[in-house]
Amino acid sequence: MPSALDLFALPEHLRGDAYVLATYALELPADADALGRMGAFAVGQTIGTWLPVPGITAEMRARHEARVVSVLPVPPIDVGDAPERIAYLVRIALPTINFGDSIPMLLTTALGNDSSTSVEAKLVELELPDSLAERLSGPKHGVEGLRALTGVHDRPLLLNMIKPCAGLTPTAARDIFRDVALGGIDLIKDDELIANPEYSPVVERVRLFTEAARQAAGETGVDTIYVPNVTDRPDRMLDTARRAVEAGARAVMVTYATAGYGALEALAEAVDVPVLGHFAGAAPYFEGPSTGMSAPLAMGLLPRIAGADMALVQTPYGGGSIRTLPYLRTAHQMLLPRPHIRPTMPIIGGGVHPGTVDRYVTDLGLDTILGVGGAIQGHPGGAAAGVRAMRQAIDARLAGTALEDATAEHEELRQAIEAWGSI
Repeated sequence: MPSALDLFALPEHLRGDAYVLATYALELPADADALGRMGAFAVGQTIGTWLPVPGITAEMRARHEARVVSVLPVPPIDVGDAPERIAYLVRIALPTINFGDSIPMLLTTALGNDSSTSVEAKLVELELPDSLAERLSGPKHGVEGLRALTGVHDRPLLLNMIKPCAGLTPTAARDIFRDVALGGIDLIKDDELIANPEYSPVVERVRLFTEAARQAAGETGVDTIYVPNVTDRPDRMLDTARRAVEAGARAVMVTYATAGYGALEALAEAVDVPVLGHFAGAAPYFEGPSTGMSAPLAMGLLPRIAGADMALVQTPYGGGSIRTLPYLRTAHQMLLPRPHIRPTMPIIGGGVHPGTVDRYVTDLGLDTILGVGGAIQGHPGGAAAGVRAMRQAIDARLAGTALEDATAEHEELRQAIEAWGSI
């Protein structure tokens, strides 16, 4: 006979079992039956609807039904008067047997299915069991692979994105690429607004930019890596990526929020080069205060488990609206040790210039990629000088040299600090 306790479980009972623990933040009226609402939510996300239906057996419920692990009011009001609405943190255990190693189906399960039993809640954390983590792709290369590829082991990597974003012919973009590469930069990627248009095919850019990188390396000794954007519908994206690698590409890029986390996973498995995950289009996932998911999940955990070797992080310093805590936690989701999953190297992009280097190294350490756009192409001394100014700022930080002392020694750095200041 079914029991009123069947839908609930303590975390100790589930430890080691095949469940993803999903944590949600939500509010309910003070007089709402919070346990009843969460129990209905757990059923609706797995085997049930708002009414019982034929075919549900006790064995099915035991194997496939979610369990409510905790319903915690915040603050914990146990006695006395309560406000009109109470905030809760709720943990639901979702059986992995329902979705396996499919990230799209994990998100379908965690983010909502049956509108008749759902609640307005924001997914803020996912805890993966080892049995699932070891089946997920994760980064093939990760931090160690990127350092091996670039030959840089003791400082943040430097990345530039080609500007203007769109409209350049391959040869015009090649000239910009070469000017930046002559500064000795590690990586140059496409902007997210250009992928494989008819006027500038990816494969042609790969061939032209690879030759330009080879020429620049003859002067600088730095072998700049080009990262072409292959974002498209999945079938065309995978074909473009394979042809780009055959043409000489040593990394590729995708905007995972628009292509899909599953598409990112397929791309990472299809090519044996590092994949850059760009967050363009991710804002609707996390900007709602009471729906969707948290930024550390959308831009940190999910691109990591889907296979991004490096991924963009939104920061509060470059004009973005994200707060400091989710910015830092997004980077933590990429870098902190996770069983069976290599770390993803965070890319800081948006408003990065020499005066921001100290801030980002302090926040995130050395396993970071500094993505610099306007501060390179818009440097008063030209693009190559912009690259050198960034390197001078990095070298000063690593040597413990005060920025004002370094600017007195390096003209390119002085011009950058005079133009954009420091934070």
